[in-house]
Amino acid sequence: MTKFYIEKLIVTGTGKEPSILDFKPGLNIVSGPSDTGKSYVLECIDYLFGSDNTRLDRNTGYDWVKLIIATNTGRITLERQVDANKIKVSSTSRNIDSGTYAISGKNHNISDLWLQLIGITKDHHIIKNSRFERQRLTWRTFSHMLLIKETNVFQEASIIMPKQNTASTAALSALYFLITGKDFAEAETKEDKKVKEARKHAVAAYINNRLADFSVRKAELVIKPHQDAITLQERVEAVLDDIVKIENAIAESIKHNKQLLKEIFDTNAQLSECNTLYNRYQSLRSQYAADINRLTFIVDGDLSREELVATSKCPFCEGDISIQDEGGYAEASRAELHKIKLQLSDLFEAESDLANERTEIEKNLAILSAKKSAVEDLLNGELKPKVEILKKNLSEYRQAIEIQNEAAVIHEYEMTMKNELYEMLKVEDSEAEFKIRSHFNQDIIDSLDAYINKILKQCKYEGFSSAYFSPNNFDVFVNGKSKGSFGKGYRAFLNTVLAVALMEYLAEQSKYSPGLLIVDSPILSLKERGDEKASDTMKAALFQYLLDNQNAGQIIIIENSIPKLDYSKANVISFTKDVAQGRYGFLYDVC
Repeated sequence: MTKFYIEKLIVTGTGKEPSILDFKPGLNIVSGPSDTGKSYVLECIDYLFGSDNTRLDRNTGYDWVKLIIATNTGRITLERQVDANKIKVSSTSRNIDSGTYAISGKNHNISDLWLQLIGITKDHHIIKNSRFERQRLTWRTFSHMLLIKETNVFQEASIIMPKQNTASTAALSALYFLITGKDFAEAETKEDKKVKEARKHAVAAYINNRLADFSVRKAELVIKPHQDAITLQERVEAVLDDIVKIENAIAESIKHNKQLLKEIFDTNAQLSECNTLYNRYQSLRSQYAADINRLTFIVDGDLSREELVATSKCPFCEGDISIQDEGGYAEASRAELHKIKLQLSDLFEAESDLANERTEIEKNLAILSAKKSAVEDLLNGELKPKVEILKKNLSEYRQAIEIQNEAAVIHEYEMTMKNELYEMLKVEDSEAEFKIRSHFNQDIIDSLDAYINKILKQCKYEGFSSAYFSPNNFDVFVNGKSKGSFGKGYRAFLNTVLAVALMEYLAEQSKYSPGLLIVDSPILSLKERGDEKASDTMKAALFQYLLDNQNAGQIIIIENSIPKLDYSKANVISFTKDVAQGRYGFLYDVC
């Protein structure tokens, strides 16, 4: 979050009507023709940043510059007279003291005020050269990155780098401090050579010992050929699928076996019932045979009696004996005998049917028993052993994956340690020199790349394919070409894009963010080669991007003419250079 923004810029003098510009958070645009004092805006702000001088001409009668700064805890007013080296500060903020601030020196420097506004409250010293010499961190060490004058907007060098090459290390150290909060306070100028060598040998010995340990462990890991992690994982998945299929088959077989047992039980019950009925038929047949024998005896006896002469006289008294007619026994017996023979015939027929039924039941029982044996053989002889084999294979594959993973981790450790050992061994005394560029790691470079590419795409840069941020010169390369290979207009455009990208990166990812960017004439000299329409597209896209992205802080753009867009989201200040219409210019009664 931005901790402050410029609310007003006031320029006045004795007997002069104050020239006031009101600014707002987010995007502010000061537009108008040349010679309307637009560049004074940037010059005046830089003057209150602590610049040694200003282009503001005393002959105009304006000789006082004032800024009103709005903060979360109050307002701060800064006033400085032209050619003075003191700045008067009036503050209602509890974090900023009122009083007189110097533009240089260690005590009560105006730089301390600006640094406090972005949260840097302690005194920090940054490294300024390769010999580890230090200088005090000041606002002006990096203010050129956020205040880009018209004379600098189209420069070939990076807007991150200062004009003086001797100040490059300090500027990059200041930028690195803004990003990380690190000022290398622990860094020492040079280390004793003997101590350095001893430490180097100790670290090398430690790394070599670790590499030896790794080699022993790798030898213990039995890695079969052609068993990479992907293949092993595929095999594990295939085995798991097979196990599921076989376990389903086992479940089905068990279910089938239970069904067969039930059928066998029911069939045995039927067989038992048949045997019981058969035994009853045997008893009944025996009974029928006895009855037939009895009746046959009766009939045969009756036939034999017919041959006897009936006695009509009593042998004792010679009296007449009446003979009773006992006819009917034979007939009745014959009828009963015929009936029993018919029943016996039916019994024989029933016995035959029952015997056939029992034979079928016994056959069915044999078939069911055979099926049950087959199911049990499938379960115990095939399916269950196969599951055990698959589970064993699964365990082996998983163990192989663990071995592969451990081997991969060991390999990564080996590579890291070998790289560290290589880097350490190749260091020479010359590397004891401080090299700030080497501290900007890949994460920082990649992040700046991402911001630059995003902005160039949205700004519809002509023929854009790719861009990157070079860690060598801290500048933009577009489509493989350095910024220096383009004309002034394109350089101004790219410098502006880099400045905006840096502002957004600092606002979103760094420890300290100024939250302020002032650019003079970012598109004034932009001329497209052959197609003016494309130039208008790039200009409009740049301003539209600024309109749509105002969360990184306050941006003040100074430009002669601006594209036709909806500026309702921005604060636009227009100069007309016409005394009869609108505001002529920045300074009143100066034409």
